[in-house]
Parts: sequence; C-alpha cells; structure tokens
Amino acid sequence: MKVDRIWWQEISAEDFYSMEKVPRLGLKGKTSLEVSRVPELLEFFGYGSNLPVDRWTDVTLDVRAIGNPNVQSPIQFKTNRRHATYEIPNQNRNDDRHMRNAGWTPDSGWPINTEVPTSVEDAKRILDIVGGIHVYIVRSQDGTYYGGSTYGRHIPTNWPDSLRPLFDGAGAGVIKVGTGEVSQLTPLARKILMAFRDRKSVLVYGPPGTGKTHAVAQVRQVLDAEWSGGEALEFDPQNAERPFVSGFEESPLAPPVLTDWVTFHQDYGYEDFIIGLRPTGEGIRLAPFAGRLLDLAVRLERQGRGSGLLVIDEINRGNVPKILGDFMTFMDTSYRRGAAGEDNPSAIPVNLPKVQRSPTGDSLTEPIWMLSGDSTMLQLPWYFPREVNILATMNSVDRAVAPLDSAIGRRFERIDAYADVEFLAEHLGVSLLAVGELMESPEVELEQWTPQLAAVALLDYLNDQITERLGQDYELGHLYFWKVKSWDDLQRIWDHDVWPQLRDRFGARPDQLADLLRVNSHSAPASYPFRLRTITGRAINVLPLMGMTDVQSAETIDFLVRG
Repeated sequence: MKVDRIWWQEISAEDFYSMEKVPRLGLKGKTSLEVSRVPELLEFFGYGSNLPVDRWTDVTLDVRAIGNPNVQSPIQFKTNRRHATYEIPNQNRNDDRHMRNAGWTPDSGWPINTEVPTSVEDAKRILDIVGGIHVYIVRSQDGTYYGGSTYGRHIPTNWPDSLRPLFDGAGAGVIKVGTGEVSQLTPLARKILMAFRDRKSVLVYGPPGTGKTHAVAQVRQVLDAEWSGGEALEFDPQNAERPFVSGFEESPLAPPVLTDWVTFHQDYGYEDFIIGLRPTGEGIRLAPFAGRLLDLAVRLERQGRGSGLLVIDEINRGNVPKILGDFMTFMDTSYRRGAAGEDNPSAIPVNLPKVQRSPTGDSLTEPIWMLSGDSTMLQLPWYFPREVNILATMNSVDRAVAPLDSAIGRRFERIDAYADVEFLAEHLGVSLLAVGELMESPEVELEQWTPQLAAVALLDYLNDQITERLGQDYELGHLYFWKVKSWDDLQRIWDHDVWPQLRDRFGARPDQLADLLRVNSHSAPASYPFRLRTITGRAINVLPLMGMTDVQSAETIDFLVRG
C-alpha cells in the first residue's frame, strides 16, 4: 500500500494530562486534543492553507488502527469558530465515554505502562522520560486512513528518514510523500534505481512488452529533474513496529545528474561511442570528435560535481566489444579516478587514440571537439570519472543478434524483466485470487468472466505454456494487455499483438503450438476459432477474435485457459 501524506502532531504536556488523567467523580474537565497548527491540518484534508474561516466545517475521518486495521473508529475534528481552531474531543481513554482511536493506544505505538499524570507539570515530567509522544494519521493513495503514534527522541534505524518529524518534530505538520515523479515509477524502474546503489553499470534483460524501455525512460526522467525525495512510502498497516518502508531516501546517483541516450545498431562503432575523426569543414582536415560516452565523461568533469548516466537501448544489437574497445576496462570502477577527495592507486590513465600528443607524450596538442560544438583540451594523464553510470536494455527474445560475451556481461548488474502478472492485475483492478478460483473451478458461468479477468488469466496461461516449452526468455510481456477495458480491446490485442508473437515463437514447433491452443480437443465450443486445417494434418487455422460476440469471446478464453 502506498502513502499519500501523513498528518502528525506532538502531544503537549497539557494534552497528555487531558488524555491520560483519571477523571474524578463529578469533575468533567478538559479531555480534548487541541490542534496546534490549523493550516497543516487543512492541507491534509485537501482544502489548502488559504481556506476562509467561514468555510470551516467539522470533519470526521474513519480511521483504522495501525497494527490492527480491522478495528476502525471515527476521529472527529471539530471547529472552534470563536478561536478559529480545531480540536479532537473525548480523548481521555480512562473515561468510559472516550472516542480515542485504537491507533492512539499502546497497541499502535503509544508508550506502554506510563504513569498516570496528576497535573500538567507531572505530565511534562513523564513526557521528558519517554522522549515525547507524537500522534499521526496516514492517508493512503486509495483514500483510506490509518492512525498510529510514536514516542522517543530518535527515529528507529529501520524507519525511513522522511518520518523523522514523528520523533523529533515539534508542533504539527504534514509529511508529503508520493507527490513527485518518483512515486509514479513502475516496480521495474524502482529495481533499476535500487541497483545503482551498488553498481555503476546495470543491464535490464527480458522479453518485449515487459516495460524495459519505459522503465529506463522513467529513471532517466526522474534523474534529469532535481531529486526532491518524495518517494512513495510503502505502508503495511498490519505491522505496528515497522509500518513504513521506503526504497529511496536520496538519489542513488549524486545530483545533479547529466543524462544521455543512445540506441546501438549494426553500423554503430567506436567512433560514435568513444572517439573518432570527423571533417571540421576546413578543407579535408579531420579532427578528433568525442563520442557519446567520452562526451558525457568530459562534461561531467567540467561540471565538477554530480554524476552522469548514459542509457544504451538494445545494447546487443551492436558489436559491443568493437564499440567499447579498451573502454570496457573502465566499466570496472577499480580502474577509474577515485571518489571526490580520494586517490585510487589502481586507476589507469585513459588512452585517447586518434588524438595528437606532444613528442614526449605528456600533453595533447589538439583539442577534442564535443557534441555541443565546442572543444576541450584534456590534461594528461586523464582518468575516467568514477561517477559515470551506464544503463542498458537487452531483448531476450531476439536471437538474430549475438548475446553479450561473458567479459562484458559480468560488468553489469543484471535485472531480469519478465511478465508481472500481479502488476497487471493491480492495474486492471483484478484480484489474482479471483482469477485462480476461476481457472481451478470445475464449472464456470460465462458471465463470471470480465475482459480484465480474462486478460490476466490468458497471460498467466500463455506464459506457463511458453516457459515450459521454450523457456522464460520467450514469455509475453504484461504490457500487451495493459489497456484492456472491453472485450473488443482483448479481441484486438489477441489478433494484432499476441497471436503474431505466438506464431513467431512457435514457427518451427507447430505441434507444440497446436497443443497450446488446444486445437485437437473434441470438446471445444462450436465457435472456437482455433482448429486444424484438415482432419489428418497438423496445420492450424486461426480465425480472428475480432467480430466475435462478448459471449463467444468469454467462451473462447474459458476453454483456452481451463480446457
């Protein structure tokens, strides 16, 4: 579950006394919690801090308890128009009439077995002992509210740093999370960012339709922008001790990040990627021009801070050893320049072919032209910057190109990008449990199938069959079914995307394709579009699904995935 934002407030000595004292017979006294900062609360409600006073209204939130989310009770925010503030009434848990939410009790982070204060001064003493108390309400991105509390002066080591105000903050506030570009990252894009914590080169490997290029583009986009944190916190309401987990407290690449993108192909070479000679426009004179990688490295060195990211799409479509040349050595950070302020005794000076040197070889005698049109004169010895990162994608299905050799492959952190049925189901609003029940049920009414359920079940069935016969590298990607909203959508996706992929994968295996499509079954529905061309042959006649009725489509998918 993802967090949208969190409202929090520190419990003052007056509030603690009101909330924990033992009510005396006949003495009502104050039992409400005063909200210390109204603009932050209004922002949490979604009104904004400029809401006019005369438009304030009482607000009641149905709040589940962190650690026991099945327990739900209202938290009332009542306006005091005279003082232009809010208060939360009936918070003394020693009063039978209290309305204290279960999330603000010892089961959800409130200190256990604290003394009962006898006065405000006594409450202040107890708060000093426990290190202060903060209550908070989480609003998830699906609009559900959860209440919890914390105490102590220091954030636990396993809590995200963005939640530090819940321990050392004073007053009240709103923690904004999930509002920046990072919160919209796909699971694959998150894995890529995580990988850059430990490695400088990352390879995303998998079949088409799994979102490799999209995830890489997301990573580049978020790194291009100024990193603002804003990572969507993952939230587990069942876990009272550690309900929050965050993948990113800061950018895994030191900002600001210079980025560039290149796609390898058969004509791409060392001259395009590292350095080559090109005409200058001055007669027949040739001058050294930096390729994409060297250009990024030099620009980063000029910048003097931050890091660089070069994206290589379809890396195995080029002759990678030829393109990299001796720069393959510098994919290993052991041979690069040391980190800022540090020396690296293992660093190797970069050899710059095609560039003229002085007779002693101590300096360059001609500039290197950059992609921007200006030039630079590098000082020798020149070392490859440590903070240059490479992110590459590779299609696992395309066997027309050579795979990466082991010397290059082991220099990458490889991330496998295969079909994510769970991610597809979440996007389509489908329960995987419901899909499993349909596929395992002895009898299913056709009305039970929706296009979204059918899409998830179809992808799951096809990939099981493909993996068993061809291997996981040949799976279908979940993005083929990403836009299924109707039976017409599913029919079109099958005819235009899925069936051509199956035909290509099983081109030399017609018998296996026939078994996968169940064309030899005598119990197939009358409208089943997958049949043998002849009674005795194995050639398959596949009719288009477009034009079929919704019932016929449901009948086809039901028989295909369940038999």
